[in-house]
Amino acid sequence: MLQARDDLVSPAAVAWDSWELIGPRTIELTFLAGPAQCEGVSVEVLETDQDVTINLSVGTLPDAGACQAIALTSTTRVALGADLGDRTVRQDAG
Repeated sequence: MLQARDDLVSPAAVAWDSWELIGPRTIELTFLAGPAQCEGVSVEVLETDQDVTINLSVGTLPDAGACQAIALTSTTRVALGADLGDRTVRQDAG
């Protein structure tokens, strides 16, 4: 699981593959990224009464050394400001 960070080097938008509701206000996203010791994720969330838009960016950790160029299935958890309820979960990327 990758923790959301705001200090990534060269973050780029990535599409997430799937989501799962872990609790009324917690969503777990699945996506492809490099090894956790090399890459991190930043998360942008926009909530309305109708939907929740979650966009991800993946970038290099500031202190990462040499890293293998491999893609791994990764996850991150997103906390919502209100219960998801019947709102639609969507993303701009993809």
